[in-house]
Amino acid sequence: IEWLWCKKIQLSKMYEIINEPIEILVSFASDKIMPLYFKWRNRRYKIDKLNLIHHKRDGEDTIYYFNVSDKANYFKLSFSTNKLAWRIEELYFDG
Repeated sequence: IEWLWCKKIQLSKMYEIINEPIEILVSFASDKIMPLYFKWRNRRYKIDKLNLIHHKRDGEDTIYYFNVSDKANYFKLSFSTNKLAWRIEELYFDG
C-alpha cells in the first residue's frame, strides 16, 4: 500500500494492486468505448466517471487501460485485445 500524491496535495487515498479478472458491461458509441458497470468479488460497481484511457503494446498484445471512478473509489481496469479479457489492475480508496 502506497500514498497517492496529486497536485502537490497529499490525498488520503490508499493504493492496492489487484490484478484479478472482472465481468464488465461497456457501451460502444461514436467510436468510443465506455465502461458502465463491472462485477468484482461478487459485488457490482457502477462507473460514474471515465478519467483516462491509454494503451500499451505487450508483445503482440495491445492492452487498453481505463482509469475510472465511482462515488468513493478510483479503479484502473484493463482490456487485453489478444485474450479478450478484462481485469481490475489497481484500486485507490480512502484510508
